Amino acid sequence: MMDSEAHNKRSPILTSPSQDLSTHIADVGEIKHYFCGCCSAFNNVAITYPVQKILFRQQLYGIKTRDAILQLRRDGFRNLYRGILPPLMQKTATLALMFGLYEDLSRLLRKHVSSTPEFAIRSVAAVPAGTTEAVLTPLERVQTLLQDHKHHDKFTNTYQAFWALRCHGIAEYYRGLVPILFRNGFSNVLFFGLRGPIKEHLPTATTNSAHLVNDFICGGVLGAMLGF
Repeated sequence: MMDSEAHNKRSPILTSPSQDLSTHIADVGEIKHYFCGCCSAFNNVAITYPVQKILFRQQLYGIKTRDAILQLRRDGFRNLYRGILPPLMQKTATLALMFGLYEDLSRLLRKHVSSTPEFAIRSVAAVPAGTTEAVLTPLERVQTLLQDHKHHDKFTNTYQAFWALRCHGIAEYYRGLVPILFRNGFSNVLFFGLRGPIKEHLPTATTNSAHLVNDFICGGVLGAMLGF
């Protein structure tokens, strides 16, 4: 008798399997864009970091591509990925925030201001999604120090570079914040605003691989446009 009463009082593990499953799927869907942005940034930095160093040397010293490549050769393979930790930390966090916040804000705006044109919703959601990344400006500042070969003997790792800036105050960590805010805000508006129209002009994708190719082409075109 007591066993049967206890059994009746015991709450069922799954009251509605389909409802619980849909809840879990919704939860995964909400964080999917954060996770995808993080993974995308990790692969991007790991593959293109040497190219970014060449670009940085050209901007810093006003030299040709060939001379920048020769500088990296003289530095040796050991220093090729020197300074990758700050951009790796920064990019994985910023792209996770960018894509995740953009999707969350877009969904929120569509829910409360459904009469607003789609382009306006995308633009409004893109600006805060981009400017939020600016909180990680110190990582970009340290990356600049570590990529300069003049500091190879001065800083051996990311921690040393962070520690060296402390004597200049918090403002030194956020040097260049205003240009970063403008860059991230406007580039996000263009990226998310033009992504849809560009994909509409591509061949209709009917398979996952076709969707992947379209996304790659769209991202490449936008990246080239925003890189100028």
